[in-house]
Amino acid sequence: SRKCASKALAQGQSLYIIPGGEEENVLTHYGKDIVVLKKRKGFIRLALSYGADLVPVFGAGTTDTFVTYPELFGIRKWLQKRFRISMELYRGRWFTPLPFTNTPQRVLIGKPIPTPTPEVKGAKPDDALVDEYHAKYIAALKELHDKHVKDRPLIIL
Repeated sequence: SRKCASKALAQGQSLYIIPGGEEENVLTHYGKDIVVLKKRKGFIRLALSYGADLVPVFGAGTTDTFVTYPELFGIRKWLQKRFRISMELYRGRWFTPLPFTNTPQRVLIGKPIPTPTPEVKGAKPDDALVDEYHAKYIAALKELHDKHVKDRPLIIL
C-alpha cells in the first residue's frame, strides 16, 4: 500500500515496485516484452516525495517461460479492472503449468536515477517534476532493454 511504502521510504529503506501490476500480467504475451508504464506515475511521485533514487529494472526472458493465450482477453481485462483479479491463460512444458526450462532469464538493473531532495519529506511533488522523472525513467528502461535484449523491442503501454 502507499501508506506502507511511504513509511518504509521515510525510514530510509528501499522498495521494489512493479508499476504494471495485474494489468501487465493480463497483457503478458509469449515472445513479447510488454510493460504497462505510460500512465503509471505513482511510483515516481512516491520516489520524489522522499528523494529516493529510481532504478530501472527489467526481467529479460520472463515472458518466454510460458506460452500465453489471448482468448477471453476482454473478460480477463474486465475482471482485472473491476475485481483486481489477474486470470492468465497459459501453458508450459508438456501442456502443464511447469515452466519451460530452456529459456534464459536475466534481471537487468540500470543505473540509479537520482532525484532531488524534497524540502519536506513526504510532500506531494510538482506535476511537472513528476512528468520529467517519469520520462527519464522510461528512457532509462528503454536504453537498458535495447542494450541487453537484441531479439525484440520493448513495448511500453
